[in-house]
Amino acid sequence: MSTSPGSEAGPRRLSPRQSERRRKILTAAQTMLARHGYDGVSMRMIAAEAGVAERTLFNIHSGKAALIAASARERSDDIIGEAWEAATDPGTGFLLTMCATLARYTLADPDMARSYAPVLIQHADLIGLHEVYRVHVGRSLRHLADRGLLPAEVPDALPLIFSMNIVATIEHWASGTITSEHLERHMQLAVAQILLPHAEGALFDWARDLARECVSSMG
Repeated sequence: MSTSPGSEAGPRRLSPRQSERRRKILTAAQTMLARHGYDGVSMRMIAAEAGVAERTLFNIHSGKAALIAASARERSDDIIGEAWEAATDPGTGFLLTMCATLARYTLADPDMARSYAPVLIQHADLIGLHEVYRVHVGRSLRHLADRGLLPAEVPDALPLIFSMNIVATIEHWASGTITSEHLERHMQLAVAQILLPHAEGALFDWARDLARECVSSMG
């Protein structure tokens, strides 16, 4: 697991006790965020839920924003990492599995997802969310480029565009402008629309057909 922004700094390995404490704190942050929302949660509340002293949180994280950012980074990295492991292939298979996995986790715990949606947008840089997408989506795009389906030099901004569009889709769902039924399809449509200006050969056909399927299925 990569070190999250605002967590114990540096490359040193955590002891089992430190790792367990970190897990409890990040889990408590997720729980309290889902229960009270970003504005309603406090470091004291998170500390009580985690069973640690409030000063312990401040010894690890600079404040609430950094702690919530670390929690959001952990959750995003876990979900997208799970999609990478489950994908049938590292190219389009991963991109579709990522959409399916993100939609599944979003709908499985809608209160948490709705609480995280504005955090992911307002604190994207602090969270390091774009780095999560740069790692996972970036290697998928490189795989497609190696197969001659994208330009040899994949634009550096492309993973960032994926990050922004997927998060915006979840935000639209949280605000009620996208239905739960169509959440995954909207994510797939975003993937197709991002790829189309750059795709070559079979990937262009795949992205075009996916976009048409998405539009058709959503009426």
